[in-house]
Amino acid sequence: MNLPLNGLPPPYVIAVDDDAGMLKSMEFLLKAERIDSYFFSGGLAFFDAIKAKPELLNGPGCILLDVRMPDMNGLEVFDKLIAIDPNLAMPVIFITGHGDVALVTKVLKQGAVDFITKPYSAEDLLLRLHEYFDNSRSRYIRKANMQSVEQRIQQLTEREFFVMEHLFEGLSNKDIAEILGNSVRTIELRRAAIYDKLQVKSVVELARLLENAEWKKKPL
Repeated sequence: MNLPLNGLPPPYVIAVDDDAGMLKSMEFLLKAERIDSYFFSGGLAFFDAIKAKPELLNGPGCILLDVRMPDMNGLEVFDKLIAIDPNLAMPVIFITGHGDVALVTKVLKQGAVDFITKPYSAEDLLLRLHEYFDNSRSRYIRKANMQSVEQRIQQLTEREFFVMEHLFEGLSNKDIAEILGNSVRTIELRRAAIYDKLQVKSVVELARLLENAEWKKKPL
């Protein structure tokens, strides 16, 4: 699903934990702060909800994962989330016991954003949530931009796409014409069509657009 860039939706919290008491207290806290939230007692229930409602992962917001759960542990849930969407707009935060800190520190290197050690205070959680929401808004905008650029690239013909690749590499019209066996005039016309479809006015703008969207030339 494509993310809208105009007017970000309000952030929400997803919490996955088998501790019913903790989820209940978190629900009370977030409701008092008027923060939307979704609660799941384990990884299987969470993924059932994602299957029924994939937009649940769109964000902006954050996902709080308990490390130790009976059906799927938090690390397994995290791995599956990244497999579903490597560019997840929702930062993942682990909720851990003191004995899990070394384990979660390792997972931070794999893309998790933070961990919260039990027991935690309501004040600390709310403070952190606002930091996570800022992180997620940046991810959301980045992902929406990437989707927007990809949609524009899909409008290019196959020959225009090849020209775009070479322009991104910094080649001149003459160089591209020689590589593709076309006239310079043909390349100029295709270049103009590329600018129009990608909504840029120069090769500098083209390069910036593709770089900001983290576009990479596909290997042959």
